[in-house]
Amino acid sequence: MTYRTQRARRRALRRAVTDFPAILRSRRPGIHFSAVITATVHTEPGGLYDPEQTADRIREALRTAAAEAVRDKDPVDLPTAQDACARHLRTHYTTVCGATASATARLTFAAQDRAAMDDLLNAARAQGITDALESQRVQALASELAHPAALLAWLLHRPETDPTKLPGEEALADVARRLASYPHTRDEPFEVQVLAILRDFFNQFPREEQKRMLMQLLADAMRAARQPAHAQAIEELLPLGTAPARQAPAP
Repeated sequence: MTYRTQRARRRALRRAVTDFPAILRSRRPGIHFSAVITATVHTEPGGLYDPEQTADRIREALRTAAAEAVRDKDPVDLPTAQDACARHLRTHYTTVCGATASATARLTFAAQDRAAMDDLLNAARAQGITDALESQRVQALASELAHPAALLAWLLHRPETDPTKLPGEEALADVARRLASYPHTRDEPFEVQVLAILRDFFNQFPREEQKRMLMQLLADAMRAARQPAHAQAIEELLPLGTAPARQAPAP
C-alpha cells in the first residue's frame, strides 16, 4: 500500500467519523437527546482496511457509549447530561477493527423533544404552584385552628357538624395542640418563622399571669434595645393595672 493510498484511507476514515448524529434515550420516556459526535482516531487498523466499514463500526461503538452515559440523565438538566456524555466519550477509548478512538459530543433536543420538554416543564411548574398553594392553605388553617376556641368556632360553621355531638374541652385542646405543632415550611420568610415560634412559646404558658410576665419581659428587652415605641405597644396590650409604672430616665 502506497503512502498516498494510506493517507487517502486515513482522510476518508476521519471524515466519516466527524460530526455524525446520534439519538440517545433520556431518563424520561419518549424524550431523547440529539447528539453530534466527533471521533478522534488515535490508532488506525493495520494493513489494508475499508474506511467506510471501519467508520461504521466506530460510529456504532461511540453511539452505544454515548447512550450509556446519558440513559439515566434527566433531560431537564441538559448541562449535566452534556458533561457526563463528554466525560465518558473523552475517557472511554473505543477499539474496533484494530482502531482506537475517543470522541466529543454536543447534546441538544430535536424540535419534537423540545416541545415535549416544554410541556413537561410547564406541567411541573403548574404542579409546583398547586402544591405550594395547598401547603400554604393547610398551614394557614392549622395556625388558625391552633386554639380550642377557634377550633370550636370552625366546627360550628361546618354544615355537617351536629351541635349535640361536639367534642369536649379536653379533645378540642388535644387537637389544637396537634395543629400548633404542624411543621412549617423552611421557605417561609424569617419573620413568619419567628412569629410561629413565639406563638408556640406563649402557648406553653396558659395562665394569664404567666403571659403577662412574658410580655413584660419582652417589653423590657425592646426598651433595652432602644425601641421604646415597640415596648410601649407591647405594654398597651397588657390588661389595665398590670403594667408597672416606669420611672423617668435620669437627666
